[in-house]
Amino acid sequence: MTLTKDEIIDSARHAVIDLDESAVERIANEALEAGMDPVDLIEQGFIEGLKSVGDLFEEGKSQISRVLEASHIVNSGINALKPAIVSSDSDFCQFGNLIVGI
Repeated sequence: MTLTKDEIIDSARHAVIDLDESAVERIANEALEAGMDPVDLIEQGFIEGLKSVGDLFEEGKSQISRVLEASHIVNSGINALKPAIVSSDSDFCQFGNLIVGI
């Protein structure tokens, strides 16, 4: 069964919220196989999941350790996407206010 772009993004967001590193890496690979833009997956999936974890912390419903773990998991997802990002013509990628040098 092939997932839509929105389903892949939603899965990525939930994997970060659930702190499921293996799912994040699997979803990154599925997104690349589906021909998705890695920046879309990072911005709309991984970063949005990380924001949700941060929001829970700000509301006092989570601990800082979950935010740090979610950040580590997002980094794992980005690392899985790096080959596709590196093959682009640019030496960097911009994600909102974040610029990642390759």
